[in-house]
Amino acid sequence: MSSDQPQSEEVNPTESIWEAPQVAAPPGASSNSIVALVLSICSWVVFPIVFAVVALVFASKAEKEIAASGGSIGGGAFVTASKIVSWINIGVYTALAILGILALLLFTVLGVSGSYSS
Repeated sequence: MSSDQPQSEEVNPTESIWEAPQVAAPPGASSNSIVALVLSICSWVVFPIVFAVVALVFASKAEKEIAASGGSIGGGAFVTASKIVSWINIGVYTALAILGILALLLFTVLGVSGSYSS
């Protein structure tokens, strides 16, 4: 062959120019990340701080699983959301518990001092 002549490309007769390009499916979410998100949401209704802590454990497991998969497992957004919801839950219920204890102490002190003053 001479270098002056253009080389022709081989054409596959079964390949159509009208076929849609093949796109890889996005990675599926880690089951641990889904469990963590569900537990963090449920922690607002059932066993507030307990479910929030368990959700944080599952979120940590999911984060390690996603990092070790090299991109074949998704769910990082679920992990982030479950951590945020869980920490807010822990903060709110801890603050409510502290306020409740302070109110109980205040009413106890006022109740004791009020009963002796009359």
